[in-house]
Amino acid sequence: MTASRRRKRVLLVAVLAALAALVLSCGGKDEGRTTITTADVPDQEFSDFKTVESDSGLVRWILKAPVARVYNARKLLVTDSPRIEFFDEYGMLTSVLTSEKGEYNQVTHDLTALGNVVVTSQEGYVLESESLVWVESLGQIHSEDFVKFTKGADVLTGYGLRGDPALRDIEIQRNVKAFLRDGEGVLQEEISKDAVPGGGQHE
Repeated sequence: MTASRRRKRVLLVAVLAALAALVLSCGGKDEGRTTITTADVPDQEFSDFKTVESDSGLVRWILKAPVARVYNARKLLVTDSPRIEFFDEYGMLTSVLTSEKGEYNQVTHDLTALGNVVVTSQEGYVLESESLVWVESLGQIHSEDFVKFTKGADVLTGYGLRGDPALRDIEIQRNVKAFLRDGEGVLQEEISKDAVPGGGQHE
């Protein structure tokens, strides 16, 4: 074999090796993108979805949504425009929650409401926030965001909340402010309590 042929052979092997490396590199990148995309694609999708959570035959809550998507890998059910109805130990409706988005953890049975969250109790109390979590194991609603609680002419605002979904016993945790409406319906600040334990408690 001449020197010229040897050089051509070495050059050909180098080119083939470079092409193989390029194919493998592109394949690795595509595989990564596919994994991310696959994780975002629901395994199932439902219209006019409804699910009921009960304990010892008593309904605790009912979740309804026009659209629901199931992600098996994350054990998560995601809903659009969910409506959650909460019930007491006697099976009576106590409050209704609405929001822009919702998530249901299929392992813990916790519910997360996101975006323009509004809870309205049967007594007419109203709780507003950008996020709210129903903690199944505690039977409570929690939030770490700004919250606004309205009861008649009284308004409480602050950050962080713990309480029952009927809104009969709630506690705003920090930066609590209380307001009263005057005769013309204008809110007037009454008191301000900052980081006082139980300062925003309402019963």
